[in-house]
Amino acid sequence: MKAVAPLAAEVSTLADELDKDENDRIDTALLNEVFQKRVDMLITEDKKLRRKAERLGLSHKVLSINALIAFVTAENPNLVEYRALAVKKRLMGEIDVNNEFFDSLREAYTGFNDWFAKKCNDEAYLCQDDTGRILGFLYLKTEDRCENYSDIAPSFTPKKRLKVGTFKVDATGFRLGERFIKIIFDNAVERKVDEIYVTLFENREDLATLSNLLTRWGFLHFGIKFSTGESVLVKEISLYNPLLSAKENFPNLLYNKQKFILPIYPQYHTSLLPDSILNTENEVDFLAKEPQRYALQKVYISWGQERNINPGDIVLFYRTGDAGTSKKYSSVLTTIAIVDEIQTGFNSRNKEDFLCHCQNRSVFSLDELNSFWDNHRYNLMILKFIYIKSLVHRPILGFLWDKNIVPAPNGPRPFTRISNDQFEMILNEAQTDLSKFWR
Repeated sequence: MKAVAPLAAEVSTLADELDKDENDRIDTALLNEVFQKRVDMLITEDKKLRRKAERLGLSHKVLSINALIAFVTAENPNLVEYRALAVKKRLMGEIDVNNEFFDSLREAYTGFNDWFAKKCNDEAYLCQDDTGRILGFLYLKTEDRCENYSDIAPSFTPKKRLKVGTFKVDATGFRLGERFIKIIFDNAVERKVDEIYVTLFENREDLATLSNLLTRWGFLHFGIKFSTGESVLVKEISLYNPLLSAKENFPNLLYNKQKFILPIYPQYHTSLLPDSILNTENEVDFLAKEPQRYALQKVYISWGQERNINPGDIVLFYRTGDAGTSKKYSSVLTTIAIVDEIQTGFNSRNKEDFLCHCQNRSVFSLDELNSFWDNHRYNLMILKFIYIKSLVHRPILGFLWDKNIVPAPNGPRPFTRISNDQFEMILNEAQTDLSKFWR
């Protein structure tokens, strides 16, 4: 830095409160350069300095070394990494192929163990419970336009494809299958493929659930693989099909849709949106196996007046600030999602219908859901949404005020409508690129 910026008023106030010596004042001067937007990012192992940054709403710009590594590898196109939840990348050579989890695959595929051994240097996704028991496994392979598909009929046309090579999930009640579906879609987007395909024995009872899951998310029956007799299911990634639902088209999105901001309280935010965990939150607190954390389709409950919301509309989740903090800096936009389904009119339906729609997809307890029904049944709306992506940087409420997206001193109300221009301002501030999703 060739010049030192004068302390901003907010920084000066913090310095008066916390600075005790010359080292503290130097640290504050460094933070001020970030606050004044003359520096994009500050990397430090100084915990006190990071706590100061948190007070100033700069947690997303003042990072530890580990947080920096997580940030710069977040969009690694080889295999997308996941910070929260118990699904991790592992070298296949580190996984015990003789584990009973793989028995059904050995039974279905001759030479499975030999194939597994040859892939020892490849990475796969593995989910284990707290005892080490394997609950899910996913292996993905990118294939180029020159791949030989002579044993598939009808013939594949030349395209870049993502093959779901091996995919198995045990029934757990945690919607773990949806978690793996999201991982498949994320990798397809990052690798810029045209199609995803999977081969499986649809007549096997243990694979019927998997086949139904894939079908619900837009995989269509294409043909047969002669060498094994498996069915071939295909999902188109490069085109949006207007004959299919928002869920069946996902992760393909249409840009020319309504866009809204949805506020969510801190105590619910990361349980519902674990991939959007804040740097100030402890990852360990969110590793519990709760169904809504794994579900790709989730539930948001509202009794606001806005009702003009449609499948395919885009929503930005806004985490309100923690108690005792300045909402201008601690309230942040964190997450982009798409509306999948809207349920209203519960005044003419029974409570069981309402609870059924929320089951395993909502962060609320049964007592809370019963309270919502008792107090708001005539205005209740269930919004089922699909998580798209976490924002790389988290725009603060002060940014929304500065850009006249939300009038100061208030925060956004439920379903605050924003224009395309405002949406782009937010994406630019968040340094988040959605271009791979638009069709």
